[in-house]
Amino acid sequence: MSSSRASDPAAAPGPAIAAPDAAPEGAVPSDDALLSAVLWLCRHHGIDRTPHSLLSGLGISQLLTPPLAVRVLQEAGFNASVVDREPRQILALLLPAILLLKNGDACVLLERVVRGKDLRYRILMPPADAGDAPVEVLASEDELLQEYSGYVLMATPRLGATATANRAAIDDMLVPGRHWLWGTLRRFMPYYRGAMLAALLSNVLMLFIGLFTSVVYDRVIPHKAFVTLWSLAAGAGLAIVFDLIARQLRSHLIDLAGKKADLALGAILFRKALSIRLENRPESSGSFAHQLAQLEVVRDFSTSATMSAISDLPFIVLFMAMIWFVAGELVVVMLVAVPLVLLLAVAVQQVLRRSMTANQRQMADMQGLLIETMEGMEAVRAASAQGHFQRQYEESNAMAAQTSLRSRALMSWVNNATMVSQQLITVVMLVWGVHLIADNQLTAGALISAVMFAGRVVAPLGGVVSLASRYQGARAALRVLDNLMAQPSEREEGRRYLPRSAIRGQLGLRDVSFQYQAPQAMGQAPGPTVLKGINLRIEAGERVAILGKIGSGKSTVLRLLAGLYMPTEGYTEVDGIDLRQIDPADYRAQVGFVAQEPRLFRGSLRDNILLSRPHAGADTLAEVLRLTGLDRVAAAHPSGIDLPVGEGGNMLSGGQRQLVALARCLVTQPQVLLMDEPTSSMDAQSEAQFIAQLKQTMGSRTMVAVTHRPALLEVVDRIVVIDAGKVVIDGPKQQVLAALAGGGAPRQAVGQAAGRAVGMEAAPAQPPSAQRPPFSVVT
Repeated sequence: MSSSRASDPAAAPGPAIAAPDAAPEGAVPSDDALLSAVLWLCRHHGIDRTPHSLLSGLGISQLLTPPLAVRVLQEAGFNASVVDREPRQILALLLPAILLLKNGDACVLLERVVRGKDLRYRILMPPADAGDAPVEVLASEDELLQEYSGYVLMATPRLGATATANRAAIDDMLVPGRHWLWGTLRRFMPYYRGAMLAALLSNVLMLFIGLFTSVVYDRVIPHKAFVTLWSLAAGAGLAIVFDLIARQLRSHLIDLAGKKADLALGAILFRKALSIRLENRPESSGSFAHQLAQLEVVRDFSTSATMSAISDLPFIVLFMAMIWFVAGELVVVMLVAVPLVLLLAVAVQQVLRRSMTANQRQMADMQGLLIETMEGMEAVRAASAQGHFQRQYEESNAMAAQTSLRSRALMSWVNNATMVSQQLITVVMLVWGVHLIADNQLTAGALISAVMFAGRVVAPLGGVVSLASRYQGARAALRVLDNLMAQPSEREEGRRYLPRSAIRGQLGLRDVSFQYQAPQAMGQAPGPTVLKGINLRIEAGERVAILGKIGSGKSTVLRLLAGLYMPTEGYTEVDGIDLRQIDPADYRAQVGFVAQEPRLFRGSLRDNILLSRPHAGADTLAEVLRLTGLDRVAAAHPSGIDLPVGEGGNMLSGGQRQLVALARCLVTQPQVLLMDEPTSSMDAQSEAQFIAQLKQTMGSRTMVAVTHRPALLEVVDRIVVIDAGKVVIDGPKQQVLAALAGGGAPRQAVGQAAGRAVGMEAAPAQPPSAQRPPFSVVT
């Protein structure tokens, strides 16, 4: 029961066991004991998952920690928590459970074995070497306590978990059937209930202050009862102190709940943003970022000031009752004023809503323009288009400022009207109260108390009016976020996927049509139909090149095979199985995809290469660097492999960025390699070296490459030609090249650029009847 890794059991005792179903090298750390225990627990309860599907989307850079293990189990369909408990106190109904050890390891407690007076524990221990099976041991209580940290991770499957394996929850906060926002806030209702109790105490204490004022004016001053005065003052002082404590406690509870909800909601929204199907994402990255930023508006609405105003609302009735108790008919002023103030707040909501919605739309457009311009600054300057974009930005900014000014003016008018109503209430009550005092129907102390209580009534009303104004902004923001959360995710909620820790690499498209759906989902015109009824089958280990004119749909085919897009009609198959049945995380872990325009992220060269496999070994990294030629790039820089690449890779050349994207792909050791113009930015020498290395390392991998470069065709044995979203020619490489060299319709479908890629001159096309190619030509 020992291991080399140590950590605080309460914070992050992590692992060191080989996973029962070992993942490919570099995918999951082989010494992650906690992950192995979690996998074993899932399979014990009939939830078949792989390491990739469990860890997909989690912020894990090293070994699994107990808080993340709880999150993983909850998302896999368990109720899970880490508790401080002695081994003999763990209920048998909750076994098996995961014990966290002092040295940072983890093991599974299977059962307690009682033999007479001898108590022993049957434990599943991590293997000594990665890939071995876990070892079952029988330990005495003394032996267990020497290693046990005192913390146990207990998990029980939720009802129906084995049927749904629902990953839609984050820490069990996003519950199916509940709204993503309200369901999360409901999780923290104990904090809000505590805040309401604190508000109750605060308002009751304020009743004492009002009564204290009345007694001082009516009893103490006329009789000069100083002893009574000091007694009442001491009581009032205590009431003020406790009121301060109650108010502080209320603010603390609301802020604490807000912080926890903010963390949960931020995680939910960002995960949703990462999981939205790419064909459904908004067209503008800036607009997309603005949508995510709307959480800030919703969060501001749910701050302590807002919640404090809401928590004070129920006590309006209490203070109006006290006005009636001490001042009788003066309560009529409040009975008239309160509905009028509320009516004022309601009357402006429709106008305010339209103004807020227009402002949200203008701000999203301006944000999109800003980000698009900043990202394309080089192209803007090269085209001398600064004036064009400056004008667009100023027009967009002016429209956004106009709608914002209209909203602020309306809110300001409502707030000022509320303030005036508060002042009028005080004046009317004093005038009426003086007449009542003159008629001996009211005392001066009662009048002052009534005015004080009226202030306690009006104060929450002012908050409500301000709240109603801010509500429209939050409502518009919430509508934007709801639209975002309604977009389909690549991992469908409630679907039970087939675990696939390894694939052979056979790919296919069956009657596939594809149309971009994102603009339509955002209320704009439908996207174009890119592919139309394509049928394509690629055998495991086959090497295929896809050719075609610009805009023919080549890159879209590659993205469909990579699982980045889902067909509008038909389906993608992998090893004869509909891709929709396979967990996206499992599939993507075995497929390498290199885009035509690679995207790098701010950080070092090492960070970008190991982006998806932070645990890849040094030998694997060195081999990838050698294969792509990045070893020479690293050697030429003082920082070596830790050289900074800049934002978007702007400190590297275009060819170097493409090499980094290739290295990022190859470090995963994929079974399927999909490349979109992988050598387009390389010089001839670099391309020749890359192709030579690629030939040696392909092995049994399936490879599909979109290219216009003739050199890359050396590594393929089959060519597919696509034109206008359809496969027009498909066959062995030599036969296709011979047919294309003969001209005719197939040659025209490839286009001049692709024709040059296969070594042809742009000669006039021969009649189709001049030669009949010995392969499949689709018309």
